Amino acid sequence: MASPLLQNPSTAWPLPYDAAAGRRLVDAAAAHFPADREAFSSISGLIAGIGGCSPYLSRLIAAQGDAIVGVLTTPLQQSMDAACAMALCDDEPGQGASGGENDLDDAMVRLRRAKALAALTAALGEISGAWSVLEAAKAFSGFADAALSGAMRAALRAAEADGFSPADPSDPEVACGVAILAMGKLGGGEVNYSSDIDVIVLYDPDAPALAGNARAIALNVAKRLVKIMAAQTRDGYVFRTDLRLRPDPGASAAAVSVAAAEAYYEAHGQNWERAAFIRARAAAGDRSLGEAFLKTLRPFVWRKYLDFAALEDIHSIKRQVHASKGGASIEFAGHDLKTGAGGIREIEFFAQTQQLILGGKNPALRSPNTPEALASLLASGAVAADQHDDLIGAYQFLRRAEHRLQMINDQQTHAIPANAEGVERLRAFLGYQHVRDFEADIRRTLACVHDHFADLFNEEERLSAMDGSLSFTGVDHDPRTLASLREMGFERPETISDTVRRWHAGGLRATRTTKARELLTRITPRLLESLSKSASPDEAFIALDAFLSKLPSGVQIFSLFANSPEIFDRLTRIVTVAPALARRLAQRRHLVEAVLEASWRRSAGEETEAPFRHLIIKEVAGAPDFETALNTARRLANDEKFLIASRLVLGDIDAPAAAAAFTDIADAVITAIAPAARAEMERRHGAIDGELAILALGRLGARQMTAVSDIDLIFVYDAPDTGSGGTVSNGDKPLTASVYFTRLVRRLVTALTAPTQEGALYDVDMQLRPSGGAGPAAVSKTAFEAYFEKDAWTWEVMALTKARIVTTLGCGRHARADAVAHAPGGGLEDALAAGVNAIIACSRDDTALVRAVHDMRLRLAASKQPLSVWDLKNADGGLTDLEFILQYFHLRRGALADPVHGGDPAGDPVADPVGRAVGADLPPEDVALLRRAWRLYQTVMQIARAAIGGVFEPAGAGLALSDVMSQACSCSDVIEVERKIVETETLVAALYGRVVRQRAEQ
Repeated sequence: MASPLLQNPSTAWPLPYDAAAGRRLVDAAAAHFPADREAFSSISGLIAGIGGCSPYLSRLIAAQGDAIVGVLTTPLQQSMDAACAMALCDDEPGQGASGGENDLDDAMVRLRRAKALAALTAALGEISGAWSVLEAAKAFSGFADAALSGAMRAALRAAEADGFSPADPSDPEVACGVAILAMGKLGGGEVNYSSDIDVIVLYDPDAPALAGNARAIALNVAKRLVKIMAAQTRDGYVFRTDLRLRPDPGASAAAVSVAAAEAYYEAHGQNWERAAFIRARAAAGDRSLGEAFLKTLRPFVWRKYLDFAALEDIHSIKRQVHASKGGASIEFAGHDLKTGAGGIREIEFFAQTQQLILGGKNPALRSPNTPEALASLLASGAVAADQHDDLIGAYQFLRRAEHRLQMINDQQTHAIPANAEGVERLRAFLGYQHVRDFEADIRRTLACVHDHFADLFNEEERLSAMDGSLSFTGVDHDPRTLASLREMGFERPETISDTVRRWHAGGLRATRTTKARELLTRITPRLLESLSKSASPDEAFIALDAFLSKLPSGVQIFSLFANSPEIFDRLTRIVTVAPALARRLAQRRHLVEAVLEASWRRSAGEETEAPFRHLIIKEVAGAPDFETALNTARRLANDEKFLIASRLVLGDIDAPAAAAAFTDIADAVITAIAPAARAEMERRHGAIDGELAILALGRLGARQMTAVSDIDLIFVYDAPDTGSGGTVSNGDKPLTASVYFTRLVRRLVTALTAPTQEGALYDVDMQLRPSGGAGPAAVSKTAFEAYFEKDAWTWEVMALTKARIVTTLGCGRHARADAVAHAPGGGLEDALAAGVNAIIACSRDDTALVRAVHDMRLRLAASKQPLSVWDLKNADGGLTDLEFILQYFHLRRGALADPVHGGDPAGDPVADPVGRAVGADLPPEDVALLRRAWRLYQTVMQIARAAIGGVFEPAGAGLALSDVMSQACSCSDVIEVERKIVETETLVAALYGRVVRQRAEQ
């Protein structure tokens, strides 16, 4: 009799790649056909081809013995039905032929034998051509269902020891309370030859059969089910079983309650999960429970009315598998037939994306089977006939090639071999005489599929300039995505992929809403591309992840990213270079928009500093109460400091410009808050006639503020003499001038230092006031001048070389009508400036002066040891030595030095502190050294304070910040910067030794 395998003879039977192996298999199989040589002869060519190409099938045929006769001589479906029956066999305890059929080990043996028969039947049916590849997949999927039910029954029988009480002892699956959902290719009836199967295990906590111990029983059932199906024994395995498509697999147990699953999909369901549930069906266990769950999930999967957000949601699935027509990288050797460009996944996504869009209104489009879905889309007019025919033909071709790949060694592989030997074997197994013909068919098919897929949303905007795939769907890393990330410069692509998938799974507060995840999906390719441009993409990504993890929500910022592409590079650079700024960005989301606004103003040629001064004065003056005024000042000032720091680390401005800007901010804050503090005093104690001058020293006085500088202040007041009692305020609780101005200063200092809901502003240091901490907070002009003329130490006078009057605050009859502090020139301001200049200009003994300067330097050196050569303030030859040189010459020159100026920065000569202090008292080469050192030290300190808030340390700074530091210092790397610093510190230390130490020690 003729073999049933010849009912549909194929012209593409395998060609024996290894002829000797083919002959050996023919001889081994022939031994089982002593009575029917004619039937065996008709298929010997098929057996030879299989033997010459597939070691796995050769072993299977040789091991099956008499079973091979049944497969070769009876209808194929009859053999597959026999395998299914064997898998489902579930005699009650003591009723089976062996008496131990309910034992798990016996079930594992039985199921593996059934799998061998099913695998042999499916392979011979497909290879011979008796079954098409789709028919073979459908038949094999039927066996997978039977195997799953057989394993489930065995697992439930074992669960009786845990308290499980079957509703129907003859069929434990009925109303068992544990449902098995088939997903993926098993759900669609398209299991491939060496496929794993994706399942979700759900349970009903209230199911009577679970006897009040539902969770524990369901978990044990799930574990036993996986063991029965997937454990590798001497008989092989049944199917590798994957539970990772369950809700939140990183956090949930192997079995999930129905209620928990519903809550997850309602709150956190992702794009790819919607697509995955197109294929979901109840396959084993309590099918009624599974079907009821899927019914409740329909609104999640099938949206009847699609708004723009829903369309965006669906389009984002396609975006994650980036495709541009004609631009894909289609290879031959090594190309992945499943996930590569033009592969099986693109055909599946082609169908699924349109099912999601149209299936809400048209249930006919909801088939879980890919070919059936394409046919229904054709019938509905959603796809053209040529698209349908091309994709169906490609799907069958690619699945056939995929199956042959897997049949060679029973491996779950989808990639064409990368070596010539592997390609030749696959070519022969598919019946091709020549590799060139095989390659031509592969390339033509892949290109056709990819172009149809790229056409699917051909009006979509291009979100990235890169080619390649960036897919973060599903539970496994996409190999093409990992390759794309490596090409972009990421060294740890698996970590990047894990983190992005965590974002998309709602693992951050910022991504917990559907809208936020939709927007993030849209911007992810461009975001990663932007990060890839940094010196260290992995570091940049880590910094961005830290930034995103601190956001309370993500919709606003992700929308801004999506609509303002130009902001990507700037923001990613900020968070990469400057951790301190990244933290601020996370706390104050509106700063992202401020960065964009600042960028626009810069491109338009606008300046931002002067408007800020006017803005803060206006806003604080208009505040309804003192607390609101303080919060307004903090918000505006901290935001402006952030913008200046950002511009500095981005290279938009240099260190001197940043110093001037930070100083302007502090000046503006003091100028704005002073009248608010005065108003509070007047509300409590009435007004008083007089003026209060705010004298800045240190970095504020020198106009060298950094992003984190504190401010050194002296408060000097002047009140008219009204007789023996002195000036008093006119309120219900009058105060004398000394008490009034002291309390006013305390209130002002508190306003500058106290943290509010908008954070803090500055630390205020008043230790430089007359008598230091023991002196009054506010000192009269007369007392100030008397102290510095008679009692001040040299180091206190040195501090005055940086003095600058920030503002004067008029009180009572001296207050300005507009209530704004500081009217340049006149009154106390001019008198105080003249007094300070007189103090600096007075004649001094040079020997006493230089000894006092050096003595103070020794005291500082003993109390503050440098952390490293990068601790420029305290290092030998660092900023302190440099400033002591300048201050020594400043006091030595006296009246020749430039005078103290008031609050108006115009004409203030501190832009050149070296020239201001030393004049022509040093040789030109020493002056040049001091200027170079000043510029270098200020540059390093400004960037370090802006980026990290402290001393720069190369080992922990990161490549991005190191690169910024190197460029700002005109060096190739931080090693060169450090060498430059060491050389400069050595030269400055030597200069200090010559002009100060040696003179002091003489």
